[in-house]
Amino acid sequence: MSIRHHDTRAYRPQVGELVLDRRTGRTGVYMGTIGGEHYLRPEGGGREWTAEPSHVSPVPEPRDSAD
Repeated sequence: MSIRHHDTRAYRPQVGELVLDRRTGRTGVYMGTIGGEHYLRPEGGGREWTAEPSHVSPVPEPRDSAD
């Protein structure tokens, strides 16, 4: 018997926040959650896509290239 464990540590973005879909490597604006999936839209507009909450994280801060 298999028991599914849900990751309760999944990042919870705010509507309108730019996030990273780690599965695809794409960044998108978080639009909301329906049916347990996050809906993301490209920054400049376009077709939404879905991402599992466990694959969504904040966009990493850019590093200084002057180091």
